[in-house]
Amino acid sequence: MSERSKISAILIVANEAHTISRCLTSLTWCDEIVVVDGKSSDETKAIVTDPRAPWASRLCWFERDWDGFKNQRNFALDRATHDWIFAVDADECCTPELQTRIEGILTESNPHPYWKVHRQEYFLGRPIHYGVWNPSYQDRFFLKKGVRYVNEIHEYAKFPREAKRLHESLLHDPSFNPDRFLSKMNKYTTIEARDRVRAGQRTNWFRIVTAGPAMFIKNYFYYKSYRDGIHGVAISVLEGVSRSVRHVKIWWLQNEPRSGDRA
Repeated sequence: MSERSKISAILIVANEAHTISRCLTSLTWCDEIVVVDGKSSDETKAIVTDPRAPWASRLCWFERDWDGFKNQRNFALDRATHDWIFAVDADECCTPELQTRIEGILTESNPHPYWKVHRQEYFLGRPIHYGVWNPSYQDRFFLKKGVRYVNEIHEYAKFPREAKRLHESLLHDPSFNPDRFLSKMNKYTTIEARDRVRAGQRTNWFRIVTAGPAMFIKNYFYYKSYRDGIHGVAISVLEGVSRSVRHVKIWWLQNEPRSGDRA
């Protein structure tokens, strides 16, 4: 077999003590693991930098003030020393099947440079197969030349040309639950609302009232979330709440006095 090209795994983290060990353990086959920490206040640093950890010899640790998903990702990308990049979130882990598939590509003489990787979503311990969470393919495995991350929320690696798909999976955190959904929702909807207002989008009472039910119906019936049983019902409700909250925040921001208008 041909010698495989070297690869850098890159992660951005912030208070990920509950999932980071699972993630890093699944990446010990990578030649380098670049972790950029946004000044975590929990045990993330102690866990990641433990010299006894199985990933210790591959670790490149950086700390910087959190200044947005896009900037943190690009900082990590710039610190990677190998041409091939595998971008992973702290609440994901790489399956053996995905590892084998990636390492096979790295032995090819002229491999395709850009790949979307399948992510298996979970909710309360159950794999989710329908709804707006699926199919979930993420821009995660690529040659870094010419690639930058874009967007402040739901950031992604912008590839110079079309990506192919890897169907072997990253596994999202099985313990994902309503508390964590709502915590993320609060943070993300604020960023999304600000971005949309800056871009000129406005809302009104009708959209505030109808956005949530419309999202529930779309997810539950059109995207067939009902096939995931009661978990699909719960996700549809939460996604509807998220859309309603986003419109409320757009309304709030569009009516907030600009600094020059304040007394």
